[in-house]
Order: sequence, then structure tokens, then C-alpha cells
Amino acid sequence: MRRPAEISVESIGAELGKILASGTFAHAERLSRLVRFTVEQTIQGHGDELKEYLLGVKVFDRGESFDPRIDPVVRVEAHRLRSKLKAYYESEGRDDPVRIEYLKGSYAPVFRRGAGPASGADRVRAWVRRRKTLAGLAVLLVVTLAIYWVAGALLGTRRPAPVPPVAPASVAVLPFADVSPEQDQEYFCDGITEELINALAKVEGLRVVSRTSAFEFKGKAYDIRKIGDQLNVSTVLEGSVRKAGNRLRITAQLVKVADGYHLWSGTYDRELKDVFAIQEEISRAIVDALRLRLVGAPNQRLVREETRNLEAYNLYLKGRYHWNKRTEEGLQKSIEYFEQAIREEPNWASIYAAVADSYALLASYGVLPPAYAMPKAKTAALRALGSDDTLAQAHASLGFVRSFYDWDWGGAEREYKRAIELNPGYATARHWYSGCLRALGRLEEAMAEIKRAQELDPLSLAIGRDLGRTYQSSRQFDRAIEQYRRVLELDPNFPSGYVHLGMAYEDKLMHREALAAFQKARALPGGNPLTTGALGHCYAASGNRGEAEKLLEELEGLSGRRYVSPISRALIYIGLGEKDRAFVWLEKAYAEHDPWLAWLKVDPIFDSLRADARFTDLLKRVRLLP
Repeated sequence: MRRPAEISVESIGAELGKILASGTFAHAERLSRLVRFTVEQTIQGHGDELKEYLLGVKVFDRGESFDPRIDPVVRVEAHRLRSKLKAYYESEGRDDPVRIEYLKGSYAPVFRRGAGPASGADRVRAWVRRRKTLAGLAVLLVVTLAIYWVAGALLGTRRPAPVPPVAPASVAVLPFADVSPEQDQEYFCDGITEELINALAKVEGLRVVSRTSAFEFKGKAYDIRKIGDQLNVSTVLEGSVRKAGNRLRITAQLVKVADGYHLWSGTYDRELKDVFAIQEEISRAIVDALRLRLVGAPNQRLVREETRNLEAYNLYLKGRYHWNKRTEEGLQKSIEYFEQAIREEPNWASIYAAVADSYALLASYGVLPPAYAMPKAKTAALRALGSDDTLAQAHASLGFVRSFYDWDWGGAEREYKRAIELNPGYATARHWYSGCLRALGRLEEAMAEIKRAQELDPLSLAIGRDLGRTYQSSRQFDRAIEQYRRVLELDPNFPSGYVHLGMAYEDKLMHREALAAFQKARALPGGNPLTTGALGHCYAASGNRGEAEKLLEELEGLSGRRYVSPISRALIYIGLGEKDRAFVWLEKAYAEHDPWLAWLKVDPIFDSLRADARFTDLLKRVRLLP
């Protein structure tokens, strides 16, 4: 370890904590990961192993094929880290008693005595340490050799047994129960639950299961141990809300999954105006119970009081309640509530971010024309960021529009990365970023990101489906089919799961199985014309031209009553082998900036068009080729 004897490991740990909690490093997630990893490895005696490849894989999430000669990410970030540390020690860390430095050409930190004076205790410890070193080393050597010899004699090998890894702290916040007199506060209980999830996601070292997965247990009898297994968590927070007029009673208890024992419980009787303070107190109590270190300064608030207008807050929670249904009707209803909330509180950033999400999803589901919905989503996201540039949700929403409507892939990636930097536990940002990477053909990175999203939200149907789509884009069709089946085991009534399962079967020329999957999707509520287009493509590809043409007529009639994406008809003409007509509809999709064009580069359904110069031209205009 590169440190003078008088600098203790505890002092280095304290200095690392100060650096990561500083304003200089508060929003620098990548650099924080780099300094944490290298310091911890060096303290453990592995400083000589800190090479570019190891850091690229372990810190910057590059795949096993990472080549430092091609991808300079480690060198670039190390240079940034040296500059950042220099700035820190010229300002906030000027008087720190210990300094962590990185010499040029090395990724292992060195530890030096800083400007701050050593404490008397440190000086005593250093003196005692020097006196004890020789004796301690002698005893340690004898004991180590004895253990080594005995173990070798008994086991026939002298390799030490591996030390089991320590599981990271983790929690699932289950939906709070409504125990109000009228039982009419479900939306409010859901809102409280979601706010607590968002607050705890800010705690470094704590893995918090996302809302989608936690809410799978809403209204169901459950076994704590089963939840622990399904969500891979060590603790569960459960509670209830009683709301009567302007009075609240919120109870909460943190339960250890392994044995069912309570780690903490609390009851709060307050007025409604204190709702943010209650959320903060509960979050703090959980952090204390799990003994985790907070991101940022020790007194950083986990819950921000974004409004004192209780009517606006109530409308916002109602909007979120409908938004989370993820149906056409629910999304439309959510916009109505969000717009009412905006009239009450026109400067509240989170409401605008929620509006952006609603319009973006309506466009991506094929419910509203993208040329109508996406600009509204973009305006709302920019309005949110104008009020609060640190809102991760708004950055992710803007990234979604930039990637799947503007086709500004570089701008989209910057927004996604900023969202993840602000809130590493925000599964939706990682989910959408994975889609952006997949569209660009960066499939290894896309796979890593979608798997991180799934760790945060293991029961999300959309994330599970898009893990399958990533396998499919990588031409791993059997793994894609297996993944889609897993998703449909979670919810046998998920139309999109059947659509993409059918497409994967088609890729393997299993047309009978594909037709069954598409027909199942059509029979379920919540489908859209894209399902009809996929079914028509399958009929055509399997030689049933008559059924494919019937579905073209059906889409023509449907277009007189509602919006029908041009991609739906393009898919059927691709299946029929009528390339000229397929390109007519692809051009119409281009004119509308249809989100489905993002998959031109990687989706197997477009393979029959790839040799056509018109397809190459389209790829260039969607900015998927130089």
C-alpha cells in the first residue's frame, strides 16, 4: 500500500468519504466509482493489478471484448480524475489531513499527509504501530505458516478457500395499504410509496427495487421470504396510510427477510402539510437502521419539498396513479390531472417531467401521431429542466425524445448519462438508454445496461421484454424466445410479450408458433395496429397472401377511425416481398418520425431490405449510418 506508516487505513477511508460527499464530486458518478474502486483495491493490497483493462471492465462496465487501444475511456477518465482532485484540494479539501493523489502513468493512488495537522491520537497510533510492527509480523508469520501447512496436509492443496462476498444492502418498498375511513385514498398511498422509493434510491450502497416490481405485490397476500427471493432483497418496508381530512397517520416497519424480524418501525400522526417531512423521517430511519452512508453531505435531504400547494400535490399523485397503469386510457387521464396540477403550481418541475413521459409513451405505443405527441413531450421536458436541471426523470424523458423522435443520438446519450449520474437507481433511464445503444448497434453495451435495469426492476414486463429484444437484435433467437417466455410467465396477458415472441419465432421460420403468438396478442385488450402489422407480415412470410391482404384492408378501414402507424402496413408489404410499396410506407413513417424507425439497423424484420440502396439512404437519414 502506498502510504506512510503514520496514515491509518481509517484516515484514508474518512478522506475517501469526504471526497465522494464533496460538492466537487457530488454529480460525478463515473469519477466517484473510479476513485472508490482504486482506493479500496489499493488498501486491500491490489494496487499493482490496477490496469486499463481491469478498470474498463470493473468500473466503466465495458464488456470482456474491451480493448484499451481502441477505447480510451480509462485514460480519459483518469485524466479527468486528476484534474477534479486538484480542484478539490484547491478548494473544499484545502485543509484535509490526508490527500489521495494519482501519479501520471499510474492508476493506483498514493496517500500523503495533507495540510491539516495530524491529531494527537494519530501520532500515538503511529508510534505504537512502529513498536508493534516487528513483533506483530513475527507472530503473524508463524500463525500463517502453521495454518498454511495444516490446510495443505488436510486438503491436499494449499490454496485458501474463497471468502464469500458480502451481499449489498437492499430493500423493496411495498405499496402502503389504505386504512382510511372511506377507503378512497389508494392513489395517495401509491404516491407515498413511490416517493419513498425515489428517496431511498438516492442512498449510495443501497439497492432499491423499482416501483414496477414492488407493486406486483399490491393487494396480494404475500410471504416476506418469497418477496426476498423474487426481488433479491434483504429487507422489506411495508406500511399503511390513514387520511381523514387534513390529518395523516402513517405507519411503517422495516422487516428483515431472512427471519421476519423488525429492524425498525414508526408511527407518524401529522397534518397533511407535513407529508414531505414524514417521508424524510421514514427514509432517514431506514438509512440509520441499515447503517448506510448517504450520498453527498451527511445532512443532505433525501426528500425535497417541491411544493406547499397541497391541491397541486394531490392532483399530481392522482396523475401518477393513472400514469402507472400504462394503458392508453390511463395515460390520457394522467395528462388531464397533470395539467390541472400545473394550473395550481406552474413552476413545479416534476409535473412537467410527468407530462413529458405521458406524451412520449403515447407516441411510442402507436396511440398518438409522433409528430403531435413527441414535440409536446420535448417542450414539457425542457420546461422541467428549466425549473430544475438536477431532475433525473426530465433528463431521461428528453433523452427518449432525442433518440426516438429527433434521431439526435449523441444528444440523447448525453441526457441518459446525465439522468443516470443524477440517479443511478432510476431503472427507466437505464432501460431507455439501453434502447438507444441497441438502435445504434452497440449491442454489448445495450445488454449490460438492460441487465442493470432489470436488477433494479426485476419484475418489469417492459424491461424483461426488451432484454429479449436485445438478444433478438444480437441474432440469439433461442435466448430471445426463452426470455419472452419468462416474461409471459409473469403476466400471461401481456400483448407486447406475445408480439415479440412471435417475431422471434418468425426469425427461426417457426411460422405456426409465430401465428399462434400473434393471434394471442390480438385477442388481448390493450393491443394496437402494430400487432396487426406483425401478424400480416407473418401470414405473408408463411405464404398465406390472402390473409395478409385482408389485414391490409382492415388497417385501411381502421385508419379512418384512429391513428395507424405507417409501419404497420410497411411490415405486411415487407412480408409480401413488395419492396416498392414497403418503401412507400417507410417514407411515410420517416415523414412522421415514427419511433419504430430506430430499429432499422438491428431488427431482423428489415433484413430482406438491407441490400437495397433505398434502405441505406433511409439509414443515413435516420442518422444510423455516417
